[in-house]
Formats: sequence, C-alpha cells, structure tokens
Amino acid sequence: MNQRYLVFFLLLLPFYKAISQGQTEDISVNTQMWLDYNVIHDVKENKTLSCNVGFRSISPHIYNNFLVESSYNITNHKGLKFIKLKKPFINSFHLGTRINYISNKNNKDDFEFRLMEGFKFYLPSIKQIPLKNYIRFEQRFQKSFDGSSWNVGFRFRYKIATIIQWDKLVFNFTKGLYIPLSVEFFLNLKKADRFNDVIRISPGLGYKLNDQWKFELSVSYHNTLNTLETDNTSNDFVLRLRVFNSSLKKKPAKQTKDEQIKELIE
Repeated sequence: MNQRYLVFFLLLLPFYKAISQGQTEDISVNTQMWLDYNVIHDVKENKTLSCNVGFRSISPHIYNNFLVESSYNITNHKGLKFIKLKKPFINSFHLGTRINYISNKNNKDDFEFRLMEGFKFYLPSIKQIPLKNYIRFEQRFQKSFDGSSWNVGFRFRYKIATIIQWDKLVFNFTKGLYIPLSVEFFLNLKKADRFNDVIRISPGLGYKLNDQWKFELSVSYHNTLNTLETDNTSNDFVLRLRVFNSSLKKKPAKQTKDEQIKELIE
C-alpha cells in the first residue's frame, strides 16, 4: 500500500496498537487523538477567565497525557496615541498556568507544571479574513517519577490563525459552519526533556451552534523534537476535537461581520 494512503488510514484509527507489544514501538510516525473541553467566563469588564481540560493519546500506545490549563485574559481597547492609531495594535494579554500528567506505558510517569505569558494582535489582511497572531512565552518545569531531579525549559511560541466562514449555503444548518486554519512555530530558548514541538499545521472544520456553544474538529500535522530518547524527531498526525462553552455576556446585535469572525478565532 502506498505510504500516503497508509497514513490517512491510520488517522481514522487513533487508538491503533502496535502488533509487536514486546518490543519498543517506533513512533517516528504516529497518530494521536486529542480531546479538550474549553470554558470561558466573565470576571469583570474586559477581563475573562478561561479553562481547558484535555486528554491526549498516541498510537502506538506510548503514553496518555492528562492536562488542565487556566488563563487570565485582559482585552485591550486602547490604540497607540503617539502614532495616532485609534484601533489597538495589541488586542489582548494573557497570563496562565498548565499542569500535565503523562501516564507512560513502558517508563515512569511524568509531571509538568507550566507558566505562560502572551498577547494577541491582528495583521492587515484580506477583507473578512482576519489574521490573528499569538505570541507566547512558557516556563516549563518537568519531573519524572524515577527519582530524577526537576528539568527546567523555556520556550517561545508564535501562532497565526484565521477562519473562513459563510453565512448560508444550501441548507440552514450550514450557517454556523466555518473553517479554522492555523500554523504554529516553536522555538526553545532552553529545551525541556519532553514535547518540544517545532511546527504545527492545523486545518479543521468548526460549527457554532449558538452564542454559548461551538465545536471544532481538526486534522493536523506536527513535527516534534525529542519525544523519546530513542526518537530525536517524530511526525505526528493529530485528530483533535475541541468543545467550547462560553458564558460571556451577549454581544450587541449590531456587530460588524469582521467583529463576528474575529470572535471565532482561537
């Protein structure tokens, strides 16, 4: 079977297990299943609190990753007066923490605690296709339950994302459909022991049910460094389902098309 058809076939089997269980699995090419549930709440004007609870599994079965992430988000509405820019250049700031518990199959389990700081801004773009840029800095503290000491790493992340949306096609239900697209780059200022991604390319399909709920399904490619001691680089094909629940105050009905699209971009 042609290799590319084999890869697409494996994408449909996220929990596929290696035939040879007695040997060390080769995960230089692997498939993964990611599930996450995201909630966001108003704290006060222009400030929100968001939380993400997730589960990630890899095939061949090497580990399961359980994670909880929380962030405090500050929306900025002020422009830069000294260059007479009425609209804000930086749209929001973010401070967050994250905990990962990695349950390994053949090794001791791992724990990671992460601190994060970031901000988002938009580049001039094609009309109705805004390009959101997200820059984030991470401080990563990793510990394996094998008696070893803590490992500390620092990472810079840059993500550019947009969506393609339409109001209505042949059927009424298609009004909420949209296509999220993103590319994310990782630069290690000080490499950690595990999960040092280089690049992620993530096309998907989303559906906004109403002002509270939306869903996204994506199939993405990740090139990852230093996944295991025996694999310096891996090619990851990830099927990801994301569920979003927002309890934010309902926005004014007279939003522009551009503002409505920007609300969908994560």
